[in-house]
Amino acid sequence: MNAVVKLTGYEKTTELLTTIATVPSGLVSFAKTVAGVPETDPDVAAMYPLTVPQAEAIAAEASLALDPDRFDYCLEAIAEGGRSQAWKV
Repeated sequence: MNAVVKLTGYEKTTELLTTIATVPSGLVSFAKTVAGVPETDPDVAAMYPLTVPQAEAIAAEASLALDPDRFDYCLEAIAEGGRSQAWKV
């Protein structure tokens, strides 16, 4: 499986996945550190909910736009052409 690390946004009112942005490969290590991904999860197999400051730090480094008033953000790996981990629940 080829998975790509993404900054995902879930709409606060509906909890639906609404926005997905790819974290550039050169920033994945930074994003994992900011999100608190443990070394035991090198492939980001789990979904990591982010605080607003965490999401803002990742977005700033990756030049991504955020709307923290509208979305809750997570760091997760999504298979190319696949679905978010949230689809499993």
